Amino acid sequence: MIQKILEAGAQAPSGENCQPWKFRVRAHTIYVFNIPGRDQSPYNFRQRGSYVAHGALLENISIAAAALGYPGHIEVFPDRNDADIVATVVFSESKPKDEPLYQYIIKRATNRKPYKKTPLAQEVCHALLHSAGDIVGGNVLLTGKREDIKVLSLVGSMNERLALENKSIHDFLFSHINWTDEENQQKKLGFDIKTLELPPPARATFRLFRHWPILKVLNRVGASKAVWKQNGKVYDSSAAVGIVAVRGNKNSDFVTAGRIMERVWLTATKLGLSFQPMTGILFFMQRIFAGNFEPFTSRQVELIKESYEKVRQIFKLERETIPIMFRLGYADPPTAQSLKLPPEIIDLQQKT
Repeated sequence: MIQKILEAGAQAPSGENCQPWKFRVRAHTIYVFNIPGRDQSPYNFRQRGSYVAHGALLENISIAAAALGYPGHIEVFPDRNDADIVATVVFSESKPKDEPLYQYIIKRATNRKPYKKTPLAQEVCHALLHSAGDIVGGNVLLTGKREDIKVLSLVGSMNERLALENKSIHDFLFSHINWTDEENQQKKLGFDIKTLELPPPARATFRLFRHWPILKVLNRVGASKAVWKQNGKVYDSSAAVGIVAVRGNKNSDFVTAGRIMERVWLTATKLGLSFQPMTGILFFMQRIFAGNFEPFTSRQVELIKESYEKVRQIFKLERETIPIMFRLGYADPPTAQSLKLPPEIIDLQQKT
């Protein structure tokens, strides 16, 4: 049963599908470990991107365990001296619980296609805004205003502009793309090129972009800015843009953000909505908040600050941390979905 629960947990999203987790099982307890080496990118400052992914993993585990009759008690960062032990989950036996989101764990996917701009019904917005349930420490905010969506779409696509202008981000991004079905099946890490939803001409150009010397030349004639604006138009074709805001800025707050993100994403899937995270700029800002400007130029730092400030102003936030932004809408299904590795269990002593 624990194997089944872990398989559901491991369906969680993670940056570039790096899946930074492994597990130890002791009787009725799971120890959840972070794998720092899975994501050494500029996005993952102090492993906070990975902690968001672990939050999503833990929420999947919580939902699956309750549905299967083994509700789990989660303790986050149980060892103050070891931040790689993200959580312990202690299970008890009970009657299976009706968990409406359980069946959607396997169906959840990122959809980068254009969405319909059809406004969301009031009851849909209510379900999304209250999707966090009894998780404390954060909340979901949404905007359906067209002028807000336009601004936030360009904030979201600023990530792609920087990925094409900054060699460190560029190299990380392109090292995680699987260009063929065979490569995708073999690795089950990174993401399938088809998930980017590029039309054939754009896919050919994108292949050129992976060569940094060629890209530097193309950027002189505006390639990165053109991609920024074009992706901004795609993101603007959304019914709403939302964020997850949390009260603090500790590692545990990022785990909380991941749990809430997973619940709103699963709720959106249940409601027939497509969903795409747009978190790059928000994670870059974590680095800048700490006074660490590497690997950015001074101009790139200003672009990140300006972008983050737009998010903060639109949602009228002051001291809250904003780890997650996403877009929502009705759309055709995604062309492909990221594959997942089976759960890595480093030690198994199971009595369940």
